[in-house]
Amino acid sequence: MSFAFGIFDSFDLGDATPGAVLTNRLDLAVAAEAAGIDHYHVTEHHGTPLSVCPSPNLFLAALSQRTSTMRIGALVNVLPIYDPLRLAEEIAVLDQLCAGRLDLGVGRGVSPYELGYFGVSDEDSRALFTETLGVVTAALATGRMSHRGERLRDYDVELSVRPVQLPHPPLWYASSNAGTAGWAGTNDVNFVGRWNDGSFISTAETFWNAWESRPTRAGGPPRIGVAATVHIGATDEEALDRYHKAHAVYARQLTKLWHDHDDHRADAMADAEAGLRRGAALVGSPQTVRDLVLEQVERAEVNYVEATLAFGDLTPAEATANLDAFTEVVVPAVRAATAGREHVRDAR
Repeated sequence: MSFAFGIFDSFDLGDATPGAVLTNRLDLAVAAEAAGIDHYHVTEHHGTPLSVCPSPNLFLAALSQRTSTMRIGALVNVLPIYDPLRLAEEIAVLDQLCAGRLDLGVGRGVSPYELGYFGVSDEDSRALFTETLGVVTAALATGRMSHRGERLRDYDVELSVRPVQLPHPPLWYASSNAGTAGWAGTNDVNFVGRWNDGSFISTAETFWNAWESRPTRAGGPPRIGVAATVHIGATDEEALDRYHKAHAVYARQLTKLWHDHDDHRADAMADAEAGLRRGAALVGSPQTVRDLVLEQVERAEVNYVEATLAFGDLTPAEATANLDAFTEVVVPAVRAATAGREHVRDAR
C-alpha cells in the first residue's frame, strides 16, 4: 500500500462571501486532484461561521462532476442529526455520481450547541450515532432498510438506489482518542487524528493492535494518518507571520458559537501557539514543513497525511501556493522516505 495524502476543508467564512468560499474551494479541489492529492474531505457544521457549507453532500455532489480520480467525502457526516433513510439514499446517490470514489466519514459531532439545534442532546448523541451507523450501513449492504428502532423509529423500505461500492463506501473517522482508535481498528474504519505532542504514536499502535486482533480480515489495511493545518511560505518568518494572521480569523469563526453561549471550552482548539507546539499546525518554509511532516511520518505507524491548506483569510492565490509547495516539496519527500520500508503492517 503506497502512502496517500488528503486535504481537509472546514469552509470557514474568513473575510469572503459564502459564494466565494464555495467557488474557491471547488477550484482548489480540482487543482488538488491535478497535483496528485488522493482524498478531499469536507466538514459539517451548523449555525456557525466555522462552515458556510452546512450540507457537505451538496458540495460533494458538485465536486463529483469536476473531478474524476480523487476520492471525496465528508469527514464527517454528523450521524445523530440525520434521518437514516435520507442519509443512506444520499450516500448511495453520491457514490453513483462520483463512480465509486466516495469516502463515508461518520461521527457524532463535537458541538453540543449544533446538536441541540436538531433536538439532540450531547448525552444521547453516542447512542444515536451507534444506532444510525448500524442501520445505514446495513441498508446500503442489503438494499433494504429494515430496522426496529430503539432511539430511532422503525423502518421497512427498499432503497431505490445503492452505492457503487458494496457493501458500502469505506468508513472514515476523525479523532485523537486512543479508545476511539481501538474501535476504528476493530471495525476496519480509516482513522485520522492530530499529532498532539506525539501521543498519536501510541494511538496508532492501539489502532493497529485492534485491527490485527479482528477475527476475520479481508483486503488490505485501512488508512490511518495524521492531520494538521499547514502553511508554507518562502521563509519560516514569512510563513509564521501569515499563519498567525489567518489563524486569528479562523479562531474567531471557530469560537463564535461557543462564546455566544458563554462557553470557553473551545478556546484551547483555537490557540495558535499551542497548535504549533503540539504539531497540529506545521508552518514554515517548504523545507521546514517537509522536515516536520517527515518527523511525524517516521515516528508514527501511519500511511496517510491530511492537510488543511485553506483557512481564515488566506486568499485563493495563497491557498493555491500552499497546495503547490505541499505537493512539490512535502509529498515527494514523504513518498521517497516511505517507499522502501515494509509499509504499515502490510506483511502481517
